[in-house]
Amino acid sequence: MENETKRISEGKLLYDPLFDKKPDVKIQDDPTKGFFGKAIVKKAGFVVLLLCFVGISMFFSFNSIAKDLYAFAENGDGTYMLDEYHGGNRKVLEVDFVRSEEDVPDTTKPVTSVRRFAVCCDESVNFIFVGKDVEVIDSKAFYTCKNLYAVIVDAENKNFVAPDGVLYKCVDGVATELVLYPTNNSNYRTALAMGVKAPATAEDVPAFIEAITPLLEAEKNAAPNEDGKMTKNEFDLRFDEIGTKYEILSTVTAVGELSFAYADRLQQVTVPDGLVSIGNLGFFKCHQLQEIDLPDGLVAIGSDAFTECHGLTDIFIPASVAFIGHHAFNKCDNVPVVRMAASEEATEDMELGQLWKPQRRKVLMKDIEVVYNAAREVQ
Repeated sequence: MENETKRISEGKLLYDPLFDKKPDVKIQDDPTKGFFGKAIVKKAGFVVLLLCFVGISMFFSFNSIAKDLYAFAENGDGTYMLDEYHGGNRKVLEVDFVRSEEDVPDTTKPVTSVRRFAVCCDESVNFIFVGKDVEVIDSKAFYTCKNLYAVIVDAENKNFVAPDGVLYKCVDGVATELVLYPTNNSNYRTALAMGVKAPATAEDVPAFIEAITPLLEAEKNAAPNEDGKMTKNEFDLRFDEIGTKYEILSTVTAVGELSFAYADRLQQVTVPDGLVSIGNLGFFKCHQLQEIDLPDGLVAIGSDAFTECHGLTDIFIPASVAFIGHHAFNKCDNVPVVRMAASEEATEDMELGQLWKPQRRKVLMKDIEVVYNAAREVQ
């Protein structure tokens, strides 16, 4: 025992299982590899490789930070497309002409289109102003701008309108497709109802921000009353009346892809009788959406159209629907049953995507039951 203790104290224990430590392995010469087998060469190679990785990492980091404010692409007919926008902490984006890094417009170079993901995930922009020449805006052009209040369209633009800040595509001056319900539009419309003036130009935005800020701060700072319930201030009360609801224009036939995505404070959406299609992810993650009446004549419901609409307690699918995309009602798990006007035999002719029905997560992802030949009104 004494000899064993002596050996350990001499530091000859090669592996300590208690602390899972291994002895240092020194880089040694390898005579079989000649010059490249020398320890000093191996060390130098490792250092060079490490520096290369660090350099590449720094290059991409600085490159992403140093991106230009704007990137435009020529369309070939004297007009331009907004290709990329990196606004940083800017609250306003104007899509009208090619602009310099100092945000000075070149009025000889009109912008007529906005590319997909051009303004992706910008968390600062509050307002987007669309110029008179813009003809095409991709459905994902302003994807996930979570602090966007409104889109303001030039009165001379014949291709788009934006009543109350909600963007619609027009055909012959008539709104036919809802393109974008800005994520923060509920607050915007509530503020307008309380007398805050809508900005007509980019120069008006600071005044709007100054006027709406105390309203939003009052909402955040609401305190419980003597009964322990939250006291609703004027903004809260008007928001319940206005901000939680939205009525789509009566001429609209299509709800576009991602158009209401992340509008998670909306509770009720009224759709027109002439609605024909709801695009992919149309109401994606509208968590509080409780009421939407799908009309007779609706033909298509896109993939993930109502994913994570946890507030829905009733789903009625008209007999006119011929297509339902995959995961269309994914995680709508507060619905007791899905009611379909069509018979079970008729659904065999429908195009149904994988896992289109909601599932009951609490019982091993079991599909929620479908009731066929259902009436629109719940009996």
